[in-house]
Amino acid sequence: MSAAKRWAWCAGLGALFFAGASAAQVRQPDGTQVPTRRSDDGPSVSDVLGMRGETNLMAPATPYDAQANARQDPQTFRPGCRISFRVIARYAGDLDAFGWYNVDPARSAPPPESERYTIVPAANQMTPMAGGGVGFVASLSIGSDSRYRGGDIGFFLDNRSSGGVFYTERRYQPMAVPNYVYAVIYDSRVTQGAFYFAWEDLIRDNDNDFNDLVVMVDNLTCTGGGDPCPVPGLQGVCAMGTRQCRNAELVCVSTNQPTPERCDGLDNDCNGQVDDGEGLCGARQVCDRGVCVEQCTPELGCLPGSVCSARGACVEMACETVTCNSGSVCRGGMCREACMGVTCPVGQSCRLGRCIDPCAGLTCDSDQVCVAGVCQPRCPCRRCGANEMCFSDGRCRAADCATVTCGEGQYCQGGRCLDACANAMCPGGAACVRGRCVEPAADAGVDAGARPDVPVPPRDAGQPVVDAGFDAGQRRDTGNETGPIEAPDSTGCACRTGRGAGGDRRAMALGLSLAAVCLRRRRRR
Repeated sequence: MSAAKRWAWCAGLGALFFAGASAAQVRQPDGTQVPTRRSDDGPSVSDVLGMRGETNLMAPATPYDAQANARQDPQTFRPGCRISFRVIARYAGDLDAFGWYNVDPARSAPPPESERYTIVPAANQMTPMAGGGVGFVASLSIGSDSRYRGGDIGFFLDNRSSGGVFYTERRYQPMAVPNYVYAVIYDSRVTQGAFYFAWEDLIRDNDNDFNDLVVMVDNLTCTGGGDPCPVPGLQGVCAMGTRQCRNAELVCVSTNQPTPERCDGLDNDCNGQVDDGEGLCGARQVCDRGVCVEQCTPELGCLPGSVCSARGACVEMACETVTCNSGSVCRGGMCREACMGVTCPVGQSCRLGRCIDPCAGLTCDSDQVCVAGVCQPRCPCRRCGANEMCFSDGRCRAADCATVTCGEGQYCQGGRCLDACANAMCPGGAACVRGRCVEPAADAGVDAGARPDVPVPPRDAGQPVVDAGFDAGQRRDTGNETGPIEAPDSTGCACRTGRGAGGDRRAMALGLSLAAVCLRRRRRR
């Protein structure tokens, strides 16, 4: 899903997560709520952000209220591969520069000047746009910037005339006035992943309007964001979310909007039902636990131990009349959690009792990659773990596997190729072959063949049909049947209804059909 579509979906759900939350007020030590509603040297922050189309979370139809939406958090951020800086307002008489620095939790002192990287140069409101005035825009490809250490970044304001340097991390603020607020932060509801930073630039004698410098930085996630999470109150794929920052709080925001239902083992339309509806598969097919399979018929039957259900899928005989809730399957006549006891091959996840590639069919934004079914920032924008390297596909992998290429059904660990099936426990006791679980013959809901990923087994092993009009060894039904060939009798019709492995029901149905053929032949003679 594109970033624009996802943001539109998330914005529509925003009120669900904040309806019960009370807005935190940002106040100075003397109790003054900031930013002040009026400014003596230019438009207020409310006016500036309102003119950009920003809206209140709780009352979007009312004029933008910078006081109600002001926050001091988040203090640190995780950048995307490329971030941009845009000067929105600059109404200070002093010269202010704005930039970023690497966050170091172990550092007790503010970062030195050599580790503060200026992006917006110092300028006053009379400076042309190119010199850092209103409308100034600069981009930073932080993923390829050698100064970036990976991980989180913070932002700073440097007042070149007074010598004051202020930070988004409050622990670094000047202590001349304890607990004084120098920066307020707003998350944009117009631009996904964008935050506004509004500053006061003097250690004392500020007017608290916070319009000295207002800069918007996009393609950011607040620290702790990006992790997968379940979205409260939603169903199906709509309940799959990531932690994102909304008004300085990490909340779970859906990453999917409802789409037409597909046969994939997911609730795509978010109505609480998996793979429901008509037309999910082609002609003479049914959707069976996320896979379109050939529809069975009572006449042709299923493999031993299974019967053809009313919906046209082969199921265990004990499960023929059992209906299970979504996420469960019938085994031995009882509904069980579909993935209980299942350990999928390395690189796969269990879904509705099948082991699948969790990234199959998932589309991530251009600066993200799918990792274990979740869209994450590409490395080097995302810091790799210890003993990992960033590979060209944007994923982190073990450094000792950098030059190792493994074959089908294998994965690299410790510099060696290992069998992905080694510790797998496939659903229904199925075999694991070349890194994939092969469907068991008598698993609930499993069709007797015609899967795209397994060979087609015999339709009715041991039930040959020989017609007198064909040479010995030749069958009207080619390719599926095995067993001895019986010679024709004197009537020219060899009718056989052997019991075999197919069972009484299938043998009787087949026998009746063949008897009709024989009678027609005798009449013709």
